[in-house]
Amino acid sequence: MAGMNDQEQISFTLSTVFAGVRAVRSLPDLQNIIRDWRADVVVRENTEFAGCVAAERAGIAHAAVQIMAAWPFFLQAVEAPLAYLRASVGLTSEKPADVLYRHLLLSPRPPRLWTPSVPVPPTTHPFRYAGFNQSGAEGLPPWVARLEKRPTVYATLGTFENSMTEILAAILEGLREEPINLILTVGRNRDPLEFGEQLAHVHVERYIPQSLLLPYCDLVICHGGSGTMMDALSLGLPMVIMPVAADQPENAQRCREAGVARVIEPDQRTGQGLSQAIRDATREVLENPAYRQNAQRLRKEIEELPGLDHAVALLERLAVERAPLIAQPAMN
Repeated sequence: MAGMNDQEQISFTLSTVFAGVRAVRSLPDLQNIIRDWRADVVVRENTEFAGCVAAERAGIAHAAVQIMAAWPFFLQAVEAPLAYLRASVGLTSEKPADVLYRHLLLSPRPPRLWTPSVPVPPTTHPFRYAGFNQSGAEGLPPWVARLEKRPTVYATLGTFENSMTEILAAILEGLREEPINLILTVGRNRDPLEFGEQLAHVHVERYIPQSLLLPYCDLVICHGGSGTMMDALSLGLPMVIMPVAADQPENAQRCREAGVARVIEPDQRTGQGLSQAIRDATREVLENPAYRQNAQRLRKEIEELPGLDHAVALLERLAVERAPLIAQPAMN
């Protein structure tokens, strides 16, 4: 994909991998599963495409869960491979939006984080985000409860972008002398010792469940992945975001517009300047109360959304009615 810009790379991956090879290869198995299990509804995440085609071929309803930001170019990127996929099982071609979101789209985000330039499908129902990240035996380290009484900053690049050593090192270099508690997680696949010895107020760990750690934090530095973003906002925490790939730039833009984050763009992340940029952004977000106030407003919007029981009830209703569940009033 050399020579492609970010949008072109994402569009290529969506069309050739997610809606292409992966969907073509999984479609026969999904058809068999639907038949053998006598399914009434297929639930898929929004970047999986064989599920809705298999459901429509079997004559049953399907629902999507919006796990990523809404991309303006998403529907155009998948139109041709989706038409091919439908034709392969004898279904006629339709507009991607009509197919993908025909019956129900569940969105675990407040409406304000939806991309303004993307039309909201009429079957979109937002519900309250519920994070899950205690995926192993790790717990909260005892030293967290004994942190000094000063701002606590948590930094992470998630479970995929943590290979970017230069960013992790720049976070340490830029913030190790600041009057904060700094907690950096580098991933289960990395050794914290590769970053050397740290001062007493700097902690480098492989992995700490965010659900346990974030209540002790004042600021999150991250890549803007959807899970980390929503974990932070669910607790009203402001962020410094350094988007790398996938939907992270879109998430960063939404957070910047909502006034809950300072964004460090790729062209600001060169050489020694990255450490300074991280330091400046961290100081700004900690010192300007507007960031936290705006994050607290978004937290309230998240808390006011119906919970997981609402999403389950919609799926149960869909299994019975097998008809589009139009949102009333529509999400905006």
